[in-house]
Amino acid sequence: MKFTLIIVFITLLSIKTGLVSKESNMNNIDVFYKQLEPSQRALQKVKKVLACYETTYQISYYDILDKANHDIILSYGLPSEHFPIAVVIGGKYSAKIEDRIVSFVHFPDFMKGIGRHEGNWSLDDLKAVLEDNSLLLKDNILPEIVDDDDHDKEN
Repeated sequence: MKFTLIIVFITLLSIKTGLVSKESNMNNIDVFYKQLEPSQRALQKVKKVLACYETTYQISYYDILDKANHDIILSYGLPSEHFPIAVVIGGKYSAKIEDRIVSFVHFPDFMKGIGRHEGNWSLDDLKAVLEDNSLLLKDNILPEIVDDDDHDKEN
């Protein structure tokens, strides 16, 4: 009987610990970037936005080109080959804002005209999601890349 109670207690503790870690995960922001221009230009503006949320979120930065970060990139379903920047909030990078679906992958809209890796999000979209995580979608959606003869201006 004691053994059964101990097993039940350990099982309940495990379940509770799992729930706590899922909830605390919403407080994590993972930012993926390159040490190259124009990714650095986008990263600097994203960092300015995130600086206002440093007491609310645990923010981690990952160099996309560092092989040590390959597994975490794949775990989020981010592109395995090439993308310039991504912001993942609690494991999510897609949100519904008003009637639009945005994904915080590729360049934000202030980088319009950059070429192939233009995203569909703005810094205001990022702020909105940081203020209201309920805007995040259950499933992540990668934006489609439009091939262009003038693409890949990034080295």
